[in-house]
Amino acid sequence: MQTQKPAARFVFLVVVLAILLFLISVMLMVPGRYTDQLLQQIENQTGVEVLPVEKEYAFLSGKFLLTKPELRISPGITLKSESIAVNVAWTSLWKKTIELDRIDFKKPGIFLDLAIIGQKPPMPNLYQFLREAGQFVFEDGSMRVVNSEQTGSSKVVSIDFSKMELKTHRPDQIDIEVVKDSRHINWSLGGIIDLKKLAMSGQLSIDELPLADVFSQKFLKCSNCSLKGSLSTDLSVEWSMDQGVELTGTAKVLDGEYQDLGSGLNLDWKELFAEGFRFRSRKAFVEDLSFRGGLLTVDGSPLEQIARTVLRPLSADGYLPVKGGSLPVRSSLSAKGSLPIAVKRIEFNGAVQSSQKKNPELFSNSRVELEVLSPEQYTFQLSGHWLERVPVSLEGRVNLSNAVAPSLNLSARDVDLSLLPVSDRSVAGYDLAGSRVNLNLASSVGGGSRGKLIFSKLEARPVNPELDINLVKALMANPQSIIAIDIKARYGQSPLVAAGIAIHQTWERVLEQPLQYLSHQAGITPMLSTEIQMPAGKALLTENDKTQLKGWSRVLRIRPELNLSLKAMASKDRDWPTLSRAELESDLVELYSAIHQTKPGEVKEIPVDIRGHLIEQMYLRAHNRRLPEVGDVSQDERIKEAEQWLLVNWPANQEKMDKLASDRLNLVSEFLRNEGVSEKRIISSPPSTVKQAGSAVEVQLVN
Repeated sequence: MQTQKPAARFVFLVVVLAILLFLISVMLMVPGRYTDQLLQQIENQTGVEVLPVEKEYAFLSGKFLLTKPELRISPGITLKSESIAVNVAWTSLWKKTIELDRIDFKKPGIFLDLAIIGQKPPMPNLYQFLREAGQFVFEDGSMRVVNSEQTGSSKVVSIDFSKMELKTHRPDQIDIEVVKDSRHINWSLGGIIDLKKLAMSGQLSIDELPLADVFSQKFLKCSNCSLKGSLSTDLSVEWSMDQGVELTGTAKVLDGEYQDLGSGLNLDWKELFAEGFRFRSRKAFVEDLSFRGGLLTVDGSPLEQIARTVLRPLSADGYLPVKGGSLPVRSSLSAKGSLPIAVKRIEFNGAVQSSQKKNPELFSNSRVELEVLSPEQYTFQLSGHWLERVPVSLEGRVNLSNAVAPSLNLSARDVDLSLLPVSDRSVAGYDLAGSRVNLNLASSVGGGSRGKLIFSKLEARPVNPELDINLVKALMANPQSIIAIDIKARYGQSPLVAAGIAIHQTWERVLEQPLQYLSHQAGITPMLSTEIQMPAGKALLTENDKTQLKGWSRVLRIRPELNLSLKAMASKDRDWPTLSRAELESDLVELYSAIHQTKPGEVKEIPVDIRGHLIEQMYLRAHNRRLPEVGDVSQDERIKEAEQWLLVNWPANQEKMDKLASDRLNLVSEFLRNEGVSEKRIISSPPSTVKQAGSAVEVQLVN
């Protein structure tokens, strides 16, 4: 009996093992029956259609693996993957609802058609499945988004990612996180998807992304241009079926290069900051664009090329968004657009150079600020070092639709002309090295510009001198030793060339017409004269003489290097006839008083007939003969002739002539001193008596 019991136990054990082996063999040898049933149950539960695929289930790990599946998740959404792993606990195999706590996708390819999503209802139970699954993990995948109703290219975006994770912690909302981490591309997107509204809100953080990838997505179009660099940014992301994608925030592009193939403009930079960036409906706008460490290469006018590059693309839309509203944009310029982003303001820091091999450097250490007022108008400011050493600044307003209506102001402050080449700093045979100048030019109506060149210090080394530079300094330098010269530059003419021409012409004109120049500078009307007239035979200033002397004193106040040379004269042809008449009258009074035995002082008037008789006696004494009686000439006429002869031939009184000249000199000198002219600035020549003279006192400038 004891032998039979162990035998019975052995037989029972063998039978149990056989049954277990049979069951296991059924499961292992015929897996398709169960996996088909499991897949069918998952499809019914989720509403996702899975096309025929290889599948297997591991009881020990509970992992249900689909190899190279294709899933039709919902109208407009399909997914292909190298494999999909679903965690299904074996204890739930006999339950009515399978518990799915995590789904892993390896190398998935996701396809979305925006024209279909939202237009057709999703698969039954899809949203419930998304909420119940809890977590979806996509690794090393790609996503392609299209719009089949979009004219032209239907592609909206195509991206590759390292990992995408979906989590459902709240009803009707999915947390999404997408990461791309590779050698040259690093970015992440995190946010929340609202299943009811079919909208997303989140944040896009880009550590490194080549601009070539941005343009390959056709988010931005660079017409007739090329753009390189590495993008780094943090942007707020909003998406909805109605509004599409909207990105806002601040962007940064490092080590970039922009080329406008139409104008020849080329721009390189170390850092580019885009403040107030906004992207919506495939249109981009930037409030402030700031370049650091830039190098701008241009063919012609740098400001005009920058402006045309910036302004032309604004016409692609009907309106340009700005703070508080929008600006209308002409459609006539849309075909000429080059820059892919509409810009309100630009700030550039770096160097500006010409593409020409000769004199390539235009501005170093420069700063350019440009602000768009309308699609064809902008204001600008530029400051920098021209020829690497000359500090200059420009500012103004330009209307691209009106070539003759720009507003331009050019200024250069305290420039040492030693910084310029010898050929550019030489004027009228003098090398102006060491001189310091300020330059201001403003555009004028009809083209060209006008302004002033101001020498705060004038140094002139003679090389082959063409004029007296010392006299130029004395005539032009004010009390602060400043010399101002008016400049006029033709349209397109170099300010440097215009300045050189203006200096030379002004110096020559000042030397040729010093009185006209000084009268203008001192605001004197009428113009200064070198002649102080005074009445003939008198030391007396007329009102006109006083006006002239006041003008000269004003000139000396504004020209400290000038002095006045005075030359007083008494002339025989102009002054002596007056003096001789006085002596004649004195002699007539003496004769009359002697004849009538009265004192000369008591004689008030000589009767006409007696006066004529006395003149006749004086004439006879001089000629020793009577007045001739000629024809019908009257006695009065003959006496008048005799009187005139006596005046002309009256012996000159040198003492009186000298005194007249001396009195005139003293009178002019005293008047000038009373007007504030220093004694040392009045250089007087000795008074003199001359045969002929055009004035009583001659005034000459000396330095």
